[in-house]
Amino acid sequence: MIFFIQEAMQKLTAKEYHSLEAPTLFSEKDSRCDKCFGFITIGEQKYKFSWYSTLVEPIVEALDSNLLGIGIDQHFCILNTSSGVFKCWDVDTPFLYMIVYEEFVVVICEISILFISLDTLKVEKDYLFSEIISDVKLENRIMKVVFIDDNKTAIPIDDKNSRFLTMQES
Repeated sequence: MIFFIQEAMQKLTAKEYHSLEAPTLFSEKDSRCDKCFGFITIGEQKYKFSWYSTLVEPIVEALDSNLLGIGIDQHFCILNTSSGVFKCWDVDTPFLYMIVYEEFVVVICEISILFISLDTLKVEKDYLFSEIISDVKLENRIMKVVFIDDNKTAIPIDDKNSRFLTMQES
């Protein structure tokens, strides 16, 4: 289920953001770089966040009945809507999108992929590539990654020592 941004998140001015008494999910390491500001309301609680890019909007998506994923720029956050507990990560490359797959939320970034456990909220696996990712498919515990130059790789996600397998065109 994808939350419509205009319903789940509201934008703020910088002044409104700084005066809002609410937990901060994430912001740029140097807050002088923040250009965009927003908040999300869960029940009676508001959570605020800020980001750099003026060209893209945050993605807010339900991960399960109690967890929301929020990603933008080089930030990703999971918010437990029942308890109000949240965990955020600064990712190395720009966030693209997220996929819920079995017991994980798979965070797809420009050249990296994180597998975060929905139970423990810990990064269980991470992959760094030298090429920009254009698509990711997960099936039968194999992650198939397509890059912008049309190169492809397949990775068995259960193999802790896996080497990337070059996919053959079919």
